[in-house]
Amino acid sequence: MKYNFISKTTLDNIINNYISSLPECKQEKALINIELLERIKKILLDPNNKEIDVKNTREWAKKHFVLEEITPGDYRVILKNNNKPVLIVENMYEVLCRIHAETDNHAGQKQLWESVKQNWGFVRQEIVEKFVNNCTVCATRKPSFHPLANKPIIAKNYLSQVQVNYLVIK
Repeated sequence: MKYNFISKTTLDNIINNYISSLPECKQEKALINIELLERIKKILLDPNNKEIDVKNTREWAKKHFVLEEITPGDYRVILKNNNKPVLIVENMYEVLCRIHAETDNHAGQKQLWESVKQNWGFVRQEIVEKFVNNCTVCATRKPSFHPLANKPIIAKNYLSQVQVNYLVIK
């Protein structure tokens, strides 16, 4: 399905900026792409094989993920801590757009984040927030900021209440 309120390129830029803002040691596992997902599956299918990947990745995969068999021989990766399937980078655009447009009807950051984390794991809130900030529909509906007007002082007696405005000059 085609979504007009945000482009795939915009989301890709958001994701790339997010990953590049992290320390180099955390960039590889910050989000899960299809390649990393396949590596995790391989590790979890044969957890005792020390030839698969590096030790850190093997330990990380065993600590955070489990496999759920969908059909014989076909598995999906589930987060251990919340039993939610992993949302990979390649599917993020479709999922975020669909939830944002249909379920939440462009309701905003908080509602989209709640809906996404209810159904998916390994999604970063910062990406969801920037996704909504770049949505053209939300940008046009966002109210502009109007500062509150000073409240007039209504005094019962002359000079019983005085409003003092002062300017500090540095």
